[in-house]
Amino acid sequence: MGLNRKLLLAALAGTFILSSGLPSKAWAQADLDSLRASLEDAATEEDSVLPGGGDMARSPGLGLPSGPEASTGMSGAVNPFDQPKQAKPKTPEEIEQEIREKAFDAAITGLLPMNPDEIRVLLEKMDETQQAVEVPVYPYPGADVVVETVSLDPGSKPPVINVGVGHVTSLTILDVTGEPWPIKDLAFGGNFEVVSSGSGSHMIRITPLSEFAHGNVSVQLLNLKTPVTFTLSTQRDNIHYRFDARIPEYGPFAKVPIMQGGMTLVAGNSILSSVLDGIAPQGSEKMDVQGVDGRTTAYSYGETTYLRTPLTLLSPSWTSSVSSADGMNVYALSNAPVVLLSDRGNIVRASITEKGASDE
Repeated sequence: MGLNRKLLLAALAGTFILSSGLPSKAWAQADLDSLRASLEDAATEEDSVLPGGGDMARSPGLGLPSGPEASTGMSGAVNPFDQPKQAKPKTPEEIEQEIREKAFDAAITGLLPMNPDEIRVLLEKMDETQQAVEVPVYPYPGADVVVETVSLDPGSKPPVINVGVGHVTSLTILDVTGEPWPIKDLAFGGNFEVVSSGSGSHMIRITPLSEFAHGNVSVQLLNLKTPVTFTLSTQRDNIHYRFDARIPEYGPFAKVPIMQGGMTLVAGNSILSSVLDGIAPQGSEKMDVQGVDGRTTAYSYGETTYLRTPLTLLSPSWTSSVSSADGMNVYALSNAPVVLLSDRGNIVRASITEKGASDE
């Protein structure tokens, strides 16, 4: 049989096998083996008729597959006669567990769409934005605590209380002895929030409600016929955290001095107020005080000695004095080398000399 005829018969046999749709896998495999044998015989016969005794290499296109591909009859392809493997059906418990896992993942993605790093970046951006909105464009104001004697004379200007937005200023009313003076009534004007601590209190809290609020407050004190007025001014550089207003009169709760010193109440005495605030009068000389602690100081100004102490002066007599809410006293007396003070009932002797004189 000629070579071309054998190849044609082999090809027809393979085509018949593939198109017959035989259900038996064993038959299909046997026929494929037979087809492969026929093709090999045809190839051998072809080699025998080639010139040169078959030494010429076979064309790559005529090579037969070997190995796993040989059983399928095609290289790298799926055998059409192989039945697809059926997936194992899932149990109801597995189906329910799969549904729960998918629902949980969807809930996590919906509620928390961002990862922790993205959340930190978002919070930092929100913090920067909030800081840019809330921090004022101007520096924070400085805080001052002021003690000032209020003049009740006609024509005198009311004291000015500097307040600031976002800050509370406490106004306290004291008499000349440093004791609280109860407030009977008050009224105010301007865009402020003014709160009294209650009936019989001597303290007022003031807060401005706008950046440029301006107004005043009028206070009626117990047993004082003259109202006391203050000017309220909103500032940005320095504000009063506490303003102690000292009235140059004896209040309802004034302390009776142990010894009468010929006290004269002078409204707006700048030297007494300055010494009470801890500021030495201009042109004064600081004296050396021995026998008491550092809370007691003395200044010599002209023919007068100003003694600043939290203790009570017993001797000598003084011409004028003033006290603050924290119990500090200032006495104006003639130059005296020795003074007697009362420290909670104990008599203390203190000497006042010029600086350097005690070391000689």
